[in-house]
Amino acid sequence: MLRWIAGVFAVGLATALLATPLAARFGRAFGFMDAPQGRKVHTQPIPRCGGLALVLSFFAAVALAAFADFHGTGRLIPRGQMLAVYAGGLFIFLVGFVDDRRPLPAKLKFLAQIAAASICFFGGVRIESFSMGEMFSLHLNQDVLSYGLTVFWFVLFINAINLIDGLDGLAAGVAFFVCAVQVVLATMRADPLPAMLFAALGGGALGFLRYNFNPATIFLGDGGSYFLGYMVAALSILSSSKSQVGATILMPILAFGVPLLDTLTSPLRRFVRGKKMFEPDRQHVHHNLIAKGWSQRKAVVFLYGVTAFLAVMAVLIVNMRDVPAGLFILLLGGALILFVRKAGYFSYFAVDKVFGWIRDISDVAGVSQGRRTFLNMQIEISQAPDLPTMWENVCEALEQLGFDLGEMMLTQEAAPKTGMAPLAPHDMAGSACGPVSCPRVFEWQRADLDRDKREFLTERSLLKVELPLISKGGAAMGVLWLVKNLTDDTQSDYTLRRVEQLRRTVVSTLERLSAPR
Repeated sequence: MLRWIAGVFAVGLATALLATPLAARFGRAFGFMDAPQGRKVHTQPIPRCGGLALVLSFFAAVALAAFADFHGTGRLIPRGQMLAVYAGGLFIFLVGFVDDRRPLPAKLKFLAQIAAASICFFGGVRIESFSMGEMFSLHLNQDVLSYGLTVFWFVLFINAINLIDGLDGLAAGVAFFVCAVQVVLATMRADPLPAMLFAALGGGALGFLRYNFNPATIFLGDGGSYFLGYMVAALSILSSSKSQVGATILMPILAFGVPLLDTLTSPLRRFVRGKKMFEPDRQHVHHNLIAKGWSQRKAVVFLYGVTAFLAVMAVLIVNMRDVPAGLFILLLGGALILFVRKAGYFSYFAVDKVFGWIRDISDVAGVSQGRRTFLNMQIEISQAPDLPTMWENVCEALEQLGFDLGEMMLTQEAAPKTGMAPLAPHDMAGSACGPVSCPRVFEWQRADLDRDKREFLTERSLLKVELPLISKGGAAMGVLWLVKNLTDDTQSDYTLRRVEQLRRTVVSTLERLSAPR
């Protein structure tokens, strides 16, 4: 068995060493080039079709494995499962390969990943149960649950490899470590199938790494990263079919700890920052290490070390049982999260930011008491039968918001056409003006304001807000002017939001009151 495994690995390694330079020539000849732009780290165009060499080396090594016969068992893999794995792998490679030449829409690539996973699922390569000895056991009795978990598994690994393929040699090197450990585990279980297939994939990854390590002369491209992630996901499921499912599937999760965590949290990070959830950026773990001043090579070697450490820990966990294994997993998970946080990746998920976001959500949804109380005031303003009643309700709202002074100046055109007697016309300074051009002014100040208005306006730490009252048709209806002393009463998180809500309510009420009857 060991000789067969070594032979398969050697074929994959040798084929990749020979095929990768040819793939680079192919890329330069047919335009499969990765130009330095945006979030790219390299500074000159580099071929991005290394997936060709990886696929060729894998299948060349598998061709040798097909001749293996252990203890008269014949073929190593059931024909149906093999065809499903190979068909799905080639399909997702071709999708990525096309994307390397002419970028495809993100939604189309995501649907292609689901389709590739579906090929495996309906071919018999699926996750149907998960167990950790006597400590935990889960059986998916419904095909829908099994399908959902299987698709998630494939999509997770495909995107994890794709995300970390941002530094020279990172994706191929991490994949090699994972494959090497899987070979060791399968050999310890005397399970030749996954051992030889992981050896074939690991040999191809190592041979390709010879040209992809910094400074790289060729990249995996989406075709290569998709294929690599897909095969790791598929072979991990095949490897678990004759062993303790939970422990075996747990191994690649732990070994791929950093990229998987990166994959899961990236959409959430972008969502929190108000960006598109699946829009590429330069905020991944390896990008943060580069931003801290690390060289590409140092960052890659460091992440190699983290991956190797996690892989070794995964081997220990697989050979543990029950409670000790569970405690060890918790400790390891905590250490991984601490590492990623120290790398500057979780700065977007600080406790104060998360709770602030939750408070904003509750306020927008109208759940908080303050928002509901202010909403009631908005309703009172909008239902006011005349201008003085509206202003009275506005003053109550200003008092609740903690403002000290308020003034509403309306143009003559905004005057309600209700037959109400006009107020005495004057301007802000109190000088006389004509009855046509002079705005109508409503003034308010807090009852306990014991200072003269003019003296108060000369003080420091004043928040002064001037809000134009513009109708939906664009006509100027007047101005709402507000003043608040921040020394006496600090501004709340929602003051300016409430002010804008108040402005909109006043405008809609003025439009209603000034409309012809």
